[in-house]
Amino acid sequence: MSAPRFGLRLPPCAPAREVADFARRAEAEGLDTVWIPDSQFLWHDVWTTAALVADRTEHIGIGVAVTNFETRHIAVTANAVASVDDISGGRVKVAFGTGDSSVKTIGKRPTPLHRMRDNIALLRRLLRGEEACWPGPYGERPMRLRRHASREVPVYMAASGPKALALAGEVADGVILAAGTAPPLVERGTGFIRAGAERAGRTLADLDVVLAAHTLVTQDEADAVRQVKPLCLAMAQLGAGAALRAVGIDIEVPDVVEGVYPDITHAESWDLAVSIADRYIGDDDAERFATHLTLAGTPGQLGKRVDGAIGAGIESFYLLGASSYQLPHNQLDAFASTFARHNR
Repeated sequence: MSAPRFGLRLPPCAPAREVADFARRAEAEGLDTVWIPDSQFLWHDVWTTAALVADRTEHIGIGVAVTNFETRHIAVTANAVASVDDISGGRVKVAFGTGDSSVKTIGKRPTPLHRMRDNIALLRRLLRGEEACWPGPYGERPMRLRRHASREVPVYMAASGPKALALAGEVADGVILAAGTAPPLVERGTGFIRAGAERAGRTLADLDVVLAAHTLVTQDEADAVRQVKPLCLAMAQLGAGAALRAVGIDIEVPDVVEGVYPDITHAESWDLAVSIADRYIGDDDAERFATHLTLAGTPGQLGKRVDGAIGAGIESFYLLGASSYQLPHNQLDAFASTFARHNR
């Protein structure tokens, strides 16, 4: 097995040049990828940011994760992917989800899985310069991107539930697996991905499976457990109930949590989000969540969890900070101090 790769969520939450400078620091530290999230009310535009990061860096991978098929026309997204891939010299990868804060906040519904399948296929056609058409004044005239991608840009799906993971295994080049970090949960998730891959005549080895993990390195284990309570609540909202139940977490949560802006996952005040999550998530459940579904804890704990995930077959990690509005210094420090040994 090759050395594991580590990527980092880089929210465009600061002036764009600061975000690009942080990407350069991540590149210098040896990270494989910076993943830039997409949500129009929360951050600077993802594609503008990705273009600047591409211009300011030399070799680090530039991931867009997670974007969606609802807030932009698919032809607009395809053109953005091809453009930034050109600027970067072929370093872009793009991950799609069904849609969360960017979609629900403008009154749209998440993408159903049957449309996700069709949209990924159509996106690939457009990126190759193939024709597509839509009804309208042009009378379904076939259209194509004149400046299409010069290579096969990797298309990922971000998924948590069994059906979405299986679809990702069937149609995507890679999967952002967001369903737990403990070996039994990793094996459960990759099992669904493998089943989907086999439906398409592929194997699990044909896909890049990236384990997504909220990451917080601290010397205070109790504080780490409390800080992840909003994330536990959010996972229950986003369809990962089966993964939670697999480790003994069986909770009922509302579809929308009142009293926090804009939502529990992206709360402007994390302290407020923690206090609200206290109403739904007990300390024992939070400890199970931190242990089995995150990389939150002391350096020694995190090192053991990464080793366990590697033993379960993971070769790529995606480290996410809890805060959506701070550059991920803690997570980059965690990589440098705790995880970088795996890269050597």
